[in-house]
Amino acid sequence: MRTITTKNLVMRYLITATVAALLFLASCEKSDVMNTDGSSGQGGSLARFTIAMNHLYIVDDRTLYAYSLEAGSEPELVGQSSVGVDVETIYPFQDKLFIGSQDAMYIYSITNPARPQKLGVAGHTRACDPVIANDSLAYVTVRSSATCGGDVNAMFVYDIKDLTRPKELNRIDLKGPWGLGMKDNRLFVCDGASGLNIFDISDPVHPKLLLVNKDATFYDVIATDNLLVCMVQGGTALYEYGGADEITFKAKITN
Repeated sequence: MRTITTKNLVMRYLITATVAALLFLASCEKSDVMNTDGSSGQGGSLARFTIAMNHLYIVDDRTLYAYSLEAGSEPELVGQSSVGVDVETIYPFQDKLFIGSQDAMYIYSITNPARPQKLGVAGHTRACDPVIANDSLAYVTVRSSATCGGDVNAMFVYDIKDLTRPKELNRIDLKGPWGLGMKDNRLFVCDGASGLNIFDISDPVHPKLLLVNKDATFYDVIATDNLLVCMVQGGTALYEYGGADEITFKAKITN
């Protein structure tokens, strides 16, 4: 198994944050880039690091690390806690962190930013697992692969009103889902070589598929205002997203 060190992740964060800042400054107002909860910009669902409450949070295969950003360019490690095994992703929402592993979704409170506290766990079939959430629901994709194992390719919808007891409400079968993003009543799900799926979540428990964009092999997506920043095979693609559910390719940054 590949070893992921916190030093490598911090360096990856600094590089990724610089690229993300350039992308979002081109499309967002300053108020969109710096959020009132202390987060900076917006990360993808496949990220292993995120900023919230003026702290940098990083996960490796088993552990959650909290770094204070009060010192600016010199993050200070202020806390760490064991999460589980085969941890893959981290996603912030308000004062909570949603962490995906190959067999579960973990929910942490960061009311005390330096000391994240585990609130709840939702186990699922073994597979690769990114997660995004809002104040009442979490959407989790699971993908079978040689690395993660499993034989299920689907998106699960969880009720998280009680954060200590997440409850599965629905399952939508997909071909080979990766990352996902959400904006207002639209959910964007990257289904690998099968394209980018756009769901209407006006009924959030029962997403309705509106269209599929098959321009590329899609791995992750960040939805902000009318722009979709997509991690695709070979680089990063930018799409303009219209109110009539129209997607227009604008540019691609190749690796």
